[in-house]
Amino acid sequence: MASPVSEIKRSNDVPEKIGKYVIINKIGKGSTGVVYLSHDPYYRRDVAIKVYNIEEDSDAERARVSRKMFFNEAHMVGMLQHPNIMPIYDAGEEDGKYYVVTEHIQGARTLAAYCRPDNLLRVDDVVEIVYKCAKALHYAHGRGVIHRDIKPSNVMLTIDNDVRIIDFGIAIVSGSEVSRIEGIAGSPSYMSPEQVQSEELTPRSDLYSLGAVMYELLSGFRPFRADNLSKLLHQIVYATPPPIHTYRDDLPEELEQVVAMTMLKDPAKRTLSGATMAAELTRVYKDLRQKYDSLDNQEHFDLLRTLTFFHEFSHAEIWEVLRASDWTEYRDGEDIVREGEIDDRFYIIVSGKVRVRANGNTVGTLSNGECFGETSYVRGAKRQASIEADGAVTILRVSSTLMEQVSSSCQLRFNKVFLRSLITRLQGAGGANT
Repeated sequence: MASPVSEIKRSNDVPEKIGKYVIINKIGKGSTGVVYLSHDPYYRRDVAIKVYNIEEDSDAERARVSRKMFFNEAHMVGMLQHPNIMPIYDAGEEDGKYYVVTEHIQGARTLAAYCRPDNLLRVDDVVEIVYKCAKALHYAHGRGVIHRDIKPSNVMLTIDNDVRIIDFGIAIVSGSEVSRIEGIAGSPSYMSPEQVQSEELTPRSDLYSLGAVMYELLSGFRPFRADNLSKLLHQIVYATPPPIHTYRDDLPEELEQVVAMTMLKDPAKRTLSGATMAAELTRVYKDLRQKYDSLDNQEHFDLLRTLTFFHEFSHAEIWEVLRASDWTEYRDGEDIVREGEIDDRFYIIVSGKVRVRANGNTVGTLSNGECFGETSYVRGAKRQASIEADGAVTILRVSSTLMEQVSSSCQLRFNKVFLRSLITRLQGAGGANT
């Protein structure tokens, strides 16, 4: 939960307010501007504000491009309302500062983190992410918007691994000529051949870029690599990327075909639309899930069987709990539960450790086999403490709503063991309620 604004200590170079928004702190900086974590007092929510470097920029051409990027994003306030597109709430100008207000997602990261050979996502996770991107692009294209800069760093993942496409600063918006940025614009490694050659762009140009992103997520390498820009652009127009299976041998042939179809040189032969791409990925995903589910479920069952928490459960009851849960991994410092939030889940630590924080202070730690989330027993109750990962941690998140649908014997056993574990913990350590 965000700290009260009056308690926030700002850096000296951070303004107190921009428009109606109270600035909390600086959270990012790039060539075109600065991003602040801010608070919207009207809607009582935290937001992100990007302030463009227009007036301060000594480079006249860069300032001109920044101004057009601002007007592009300002044009789309409230225009794209899709669950997998970062919403733009507001835009304005104050004292020469041009700003755009968007959703703020606590703990989000971009796909760029998963483009290394040593940190690849599982194949089915990649398919699910790209599926959501394809659906979002289909929605945007239907409203006359071509993103023009689809790349890993412009796709964000939430803590729950949901997707947000961000940064429409160089997008082509139908009927908006005033803000159009002419010529080659975008990130070269992900550009379509027609974008490289400054030809007319279509929705299929975005799909090419999404295919290039998918190639990198699956292999850990960009489709084309060269030691200078001229060679790179030549490859994009004329060369064929190495087959993905040369980097990763666990890929279904059908998935490689989807990537290849999105990256055909001729736009007319390329995948028809985001909806078409999503449909193809759905078929691949179903086959992958059948393969992974049987492996995952058995592995998860075996791990739970080793935890003291589940020693009294029958095999059938453990399977019931698994069906009412999801298996989630967190990185060091990521929030699992936030103080002040309301949710209906119980939490069991499968591996690793977590920190318990209340009122900004660490009040304890929990580890393997321990549980938290007792406030879920009271509908509408707010979390009394925050829980954050202390190193890598795996959590079983059990939905209280889904638990109401399991057998009576499983419900009684879970409630008995869960409450007993909590009482033992609270009596022994005096920890805060969660």
